[in-house]
Amino acid sequence: MKLTKGLLIIAILPLFLSGCGGAVKGLQGGVAKLGEGIRIAAAAPYNKVGNEWRGKPISKFQEKFGAPTNRSNAGEATVLTWQRSRVVRIPARTYIEQTVTLNMVITKHRYVPEHDDDVSCTLALTAKDGAVAQVKTLDDVPVPVGEDGLFPASTSACQIVFGS
Repeated sequence: MKLTKGLLIIAILPLFLSGCGGAVKGLQGGVAKLGEGIRIAAAAPYNKVGNEWRGKPISKFQEKFGAPTNRSNAGEATVLTWQRSRVVRIPARTYIEQTVTLNMVITKHRYVPEHDDDVSCTLALTAKDGAVAQVKTLDDVPVPVGEDGLFPASTSACQIVFGS
């Protein structure tokens, strides 16, 4: 009887673990989407692209930024997606990293000198009757533009790439 239970557990365990693999991948995908959402939310106060382009002709946007990377239809509207990058100058920054152990906090200061970096943005524009009806940010990050301090100045990658 004990041997049968042991064999049964050994036979079922790999099936159970393989089923958990899908759950783990689903969880990892959910965490990745949450991370994207947090990045976009952190850059949202600096992103004014929607206000700048809403109501303007889609042809003006295409003249300035070229052809969309993707095109689809959503009912009566057309959804056009653009993904672009630009090299920007990032000012020198000091980052503070803290690690908490059982009975102490270890603080490290990491200095990053001024440098050039690629920033990218992905936008989806909904076009109705030849005009921009809606601007949705699909990928964005805050980009530091000011000196170190308590509240250093930042802007949005989308504002840098697609701002008018």
